[in-house]
Amino acid sequence: MSETIKIDVLTLDSVQCAACGYMMESIAALPKEIQDVIEYKEWSIKNKEGIGKFLEMKGKVLPTIAIQGDLLFESIIPQYEELIDAMAERAPTPELATTIRMLRDKGFDFDNLEANLARAEAGAHTRRKE
Repeated sequence: MSETIKIDVLTLDSVQCAACGYMMESIAALPKEIQDVIEYKEWSIKNKEGIGKFLEMKGKVLPTIAIQGDLLFESIIPQYEELIDAMAERAPTPELATTIRMLRDKGFDFDNLEANLARAEAGAHTRRKE
């Protein structure tokens, strides 16, 4: 689907920082129907690319979730409903917003957390390859 919602997660390191890991989990545990309409990436300030993104977005604190470029959840791990509402408000089309709102009562998929985090590449962008 070409209509997607872009989510950036600014972190210190989702493996070593508990709050950062919880932020990544809040995105990774979204139901499959939501996963199909979002694109997300962790930006760790442990590397130049992450520092650049933090400065570009004018980040203030870590961790932070940005949706469609808007810094929204700054050091606050969102509840499922808050996250869904924020995505729906920033959806690029009314149809996508409606699709997202219809999933508001579904809830996080914590049963597959390990697979979700692997798919999210949690921690994959926090270390430099030598």
